[in-house]
Amino acid sequence: MAAGPAKKHVRKPVQRRSEATVDTILEAAAQIFRLHGAKGATTNRIAERAGVSIGSLYQYFPNKGALLIALMERHIGSSIAMLGDVLRRSANASPRERVHAAVACVLDIHMEDPDLHRVIFEEAPRPPHVNRKLEEGEALMRAGLEELLSGFPRDICADPKRSAALVLMLVESMVHRYVASRQRVMEPAAFADHLTELTMREMALSSPPSGGSAR
Repeated sequence: MAAGPAKKHVRKPVQRRSEATVDTILEAAAQIFRLHGAKGATTNRIAERAGVSIGSLYQYFPNKGALLIALMERHIGSSIAMLGDVLRRSANASPRERVHAAVACVLDIHMEDPDLHRVIFEEAPRPPHVNRKLEEGEALMRAGLEELLSGFPRDICADPKRSAALVLMLVESMVHRYVASRQRVMEPAAFADHLTELTMREMALSSPPSGGSAR
């Protein structure tokens, strides 16, 4: 007997509704965390903002910590995707231009939603499983930077692995402080230029003394 037509794998409407509900809850959680911080936010407030029952919220997120982790994962995933897109679009640019594009991207990511970023990465509790999530995200960022720096001439970056680790620490720490500061010492564009210069100098520390200019 002839085989029937292959069945198409069609997404069930319930799956789409579930994903839409999760997105709605996460957006509501982001709004409540911005307004009330990690301590002041409650699942009741989040459910009310999302327009769902508290029971429906608990079907997807058992507690406030689970919501914070989901927002953290979404932020890390979005950041890695944005940085990857920037690096792909700057593939034919000079090393300095590529570094500047990456620095500007990281700055834009942090400045897009500084209040939520502060709650997720500074106010939220850090149990071991949360630290593991952060470490996984940092490892992905570090691997992406190492891949980028591996394509640079050795007189600009002689040790991509070392420089990737140090550049990530440098950029992340300075961007965090810049975004959190109430009195910024320079405009964002000037800050991105300044941080690019610092990054290029850091890479030059591991370059041969006779190496050419990083410019």
